[in-house]
Amino acid sequence: MLSTKSINFIDNLRLYLITSGKKETEVKEVTEELQDHLMELEKRGKDIGHIIYGTPASYMESIKNEMQTDYLGILKSIPIYFLGVIAYFIMGPAIRGEFELNMIQVIGFPLISVIALIMYVAFLQQAGKNQFSSKKLFFTAGFISLAVTALFILLLLGSNFIVEPFYQASMAVNWIVVAICVLIFVSLAIWSKTWFSIWIPTLLFIPDFLFRFSSLQDETVLKISAVSFVGVFIIIIISLFIKEKLIKAKR
Repeated sequence: MLSTKSINFIDNLRLYLITSGKKETEVKEVTEELQDHLMELEKRGKDIGHIIYGTPASYMESIKNEMQTDYLGILKSIPIYFLGVIAYFIMGPAIRGEFELNMIQVIGFPLISVIALIMYVAFLQQAGKNQFSSKKLFFTAGFISLAVTALFILLLLGSNFIVEPFYQASMAVNWIVVAICVLIFVSLAIWSKTWFSIWIPTLLFIPDFLFRFSSLQDETVLKISAVSFVGVFIIIIISLFIKEKLIKAKR
């Protein structure tokens, strides 16, 4: 059984290498080899300090430099990322029958998506190199996510006060957009082998369905929306906690 310090180091190394564009299979091989080495060290009463010369960050950097970057994998992941981000922010208006586009949105969506991608990658790399705790990782990531979401909402709502939309979807097109977004979320779940990209939108878009198809007052829908948003964070925390316990149990 590895110590908590060693487990956290391996997890952070994995995070750093993955966000540096290394192949997942090679990252798994490196971390498993390191895990076996650390187990042998700890049996002899030694710790991770006996294999790290310098700082954890410099050790991770040296491993990263020894591995090839998976440029093909990065090129495949970028379109998936952009499709997922756009689907998250256009599905709500489409459900409400309000999907429309203006020039600021057409330019702003890709721009903010790129900014968000740079922010996430930079943050996750720093989190790995600087050995962020799970709590610090979660809350900092949550803050960045809120900031990115605020930018998208500002773009969606604020742009309408500046320019007129050049396209307003019909009822049929709104539902086609919803269907495409659902297909994207399902594809993301299959690609990532997790259910996050399905049940998170399900929770977040419940208020949009209520807004469109129920007779509830707007105030009630807003309250349900707030509860759904908080519920997403609670479920993520529980999921991460369970996952962490299972990983530690296997080790």
